[in-house]
This record gives sequence, structure tokens and C-alpha cells, in this order.
Amino acid sequence: MLSLPTIINGTAAHIPQLADQTVDLVCMDPPYYNNVMYAELSDFFYVWQKRTLADLYPELFTRRLTDKTNEAVANPVRDGSAKGAKAAYERMMAEIFAESRRVLKNNGIMTIMFTHKSQDAWESLTRALIESGWNITSAFPVDSEFAASMHQKDMAAAASSIFIACRKRTAESTFPAVWTGLGGSGVQRQIEQAVKDGLKEFAPLKLNPVDEMVASYGRALRVLSEQWPVMDGDEPVSPIRAMNEASRVVSENQIARITGGRIAVADLDSETAIALTFYGIWGAGEFSFDEGLNISKSLNISIGESRSDKRTIRIEKTDPSAAKRKASASSEGAERLGYTAPMIRKGSKLQLVLPEERNSNALNSPKSDWDVIHGLIMAYRSGDTPVARAFLNQHAADKVLRILDLLEVWGAESGDPKLRDESRAIQFGLR
Repeated sequence: MLSLPTIINGTAAHIPQLADQTVDLVCMDPPYYNNVMYAELSDFFYVWQKRTLADLYPELFTRRLTDKTNEAVANPVRDGSAKGAKAAYERMMAEIFAESRRVLKNNGIMTIMFTHKSQDAWESLTRALIESGWNITSAFPVDSEFAASMHQKDMAAAASSIFIACRKRTAESTFPAVWTGLGGSGVQRQIEQAVKDGLKEFAPLKLNPVDEMVASYGRALRVLSEQWPVMDGDEPVSPIRAMNEASRVVSENQIARITGGRIAVADLDSETAIALTFYGIWGAGEFSFDEGLNISKSLNISIGESRSDKRTIRIEKTDPSAAKRKASASSEGAERLGYTAPMIRKGSKLQLVLPEERNSNALNSPKSDWDVIHGLIMAYRSGDTPVARAFLNQHAADKVLRILDLLEVWGAESGDPKLRDESRAIQFGLR
């Protein structure tokens, strides 16, 4: 005879009604970090329900507004800053994961559904998860959003939810695992292989780029959690380091796929390789300097203000002024405006600059294939195909096909239909 289910209404961080190791399955759909402030949104409905239903259900309306103290969300307004919100979310999720571990049987399983493209969100959730004694055993995407919905259409948003399956970690490692290891045998190489295997499995699903990236995070975090803790020299490896490694592998795969295997990142000059990798992950948007540094380390490329050697990508440490970023080719002295380097640093953020933001003198004396791509685009804009052809013949006559392949990646990864169409028009005129 089937028994009726017991419903417990309360915080998942404290469930005294359940004894240790009595639950077979924990199935969780946690708050998605900072996506929705659930309690604040509920206040709108709560105040009206209280007016109309409090006489019938007084026990449900004892508060003036909804409870926000026990809400596990990253709310920078409530917690004082983005950093404070991140710490609060991580702490509360750790309490929930610890309580779930207490009540779950040793052979039980916990599943978590999570949808967020922000690495901060994934870092907070997975750090809380791993440090609470869980191994991530698998992660896979499941369609959960309608592609034509108004909040998804034409946006770099996740259209799938990632389901994470976890099991209790029964024993902690006596010694930390190593990130690189002898002969590339460390955790970094294991993550690289796990992500490559995952990309092959994801291929039939035809995931959008964001979903593919997020699904690959799960593969990387599975390896990391199984080896936890992991050290790179004296520095502990965080979940975000593992996710950055996944991002690098996914970006390289995208580049090879777009060009039909004609371009491999390892075959490019260092500046183009790292710029193209960053572009494949973040486009022309801002990203954390630390995240960029981690990926550059994976490629054995440094980030510097001057290109002191061939393994460096140039940056300008400057906070751009509106005049500099919007330099017009027709303005007097415009050739002296714009950025000579392909990337700028603004405080703790990095950003690849667009072709129109580059210094024209720098593009006319290109130091890398990335400079050639930007120069080619600007030449096309100034005089269509004839001017673009003259620029290409002058600066890259011996590698025309490679530059056009790189231009194809530029357009495909931009996320902007106008830039994609422009890239195709240039290629059509020059091939």
C-alpha cells in the first residue's frame, strides 16, 4: 500500500524532521544566482493576497512582507556589493548542500538543475557543492527554453538547463592532485580530454554556443571534484580555473569547426591565437583580467603592455575616453587616435577592441594576423573590395586564404548579424 507523501515547508538548510541517511534522492532546482530576486518579486502578490486571504489562512500571512533572510540569491543591493552577494549566495548554498548530504543515503544521488551563463554563478554554486563533500558525476543539457521566446531571441543566452548529478564524496584525498603534472599528466590534461569527449557527445544536440560552453563546464567540474583539492604549485585551483580551461577547449573547437578544420589555434601567431580564443569566448565584451590570465597560461602566452617576445599579446593599460573609442576616420588627426594594441585593460577588466577603435597607423603596419584582419575590415569600409584587395596583397599576399578563414571566424563569433554579413561580403569579393 502506497503511503501519502509528507510535505515539509521550510528552509532546505535545516530539516530536523529528517534523520541522517534516510533519503534516496535529492532533486533540486536552486535559485539561479542573481537572475531573479524571488522574494522581492513575491512581495507584489503577497500584499494583495494578504488583504484578500488573511482571514481564511492567517498562518500564511503573519509577516508584513515575504521572508528574505533565508532566500539563497545573490542580491548586491541587500548584501552591500557584488562581492558580498557572491559570498552570501555561496554560504547559503553550502548550508543547503551540507544538509542534503546529511539526510541522503550513502548510495543516494542528488540532481541539480542550473541555468546561468555567468562564471561567477557557476563558481559560487560549484565551490559550495564541492567543498560540502560532493562529487559531480555527470552534467548534461536539456532543452528548457523556447528559442523564439522574447527573453531569449537574438540574445547570447542559455536555452538549455544543465542537469548536474552528484554523489557523496566518501573519502578525501590525502595529498592534493596537481594541475599540470609530469608530461602533461595532471588535472588540466584530464579536463581538456573530458571536454573534447563531451563536445563529441553534444554535437547531435546542436546546442547554441552558450549552452555548449555551459555544458562543458560540467565536464570540467566533474574532473575537478573527483580530484579535489587540486594545486598548481602553491596556488589552489578553483572551479573557475577549471571552467576557463573548458572555455579554451570549446573556443578552439569552434574555430576549427567554423573553418572546416583549416585553422588550428596552435598554428597561429601568439597574439592572434589568444585574441581569437578570447573573442570566441567573450566576443568584444569585457571580461575579468584573472580569467584572461588563466586562459593565456593554458596557451603559454603572456599579457603585456609591449610585445617583448612572440609569446605576448599587447594591451594598453588605459581607461578609454569617449573621444578615443569613437575616433572618426574623417576627423583631423584621426590617424593618431585609437588603440595601437588589440586589447585594453580597464582596472580589473580586459576587452578586445573593435577594428574602428584601432589606431590606423598601427593597422597599416600590422604585427600579427589579428592586426591584418582589423586592417582588412577597415580597408573594405573605406573603399569596398578594391581597397581591401590592395591591403591584403600588401600585408598578407602569402597567406590570403588563412586571413579569409580568420575573417570567417570573426564574423561567425561576433554575434552581430551586421558584422557577420560584412565578413561574408568581404570574403565573397576576395576569394
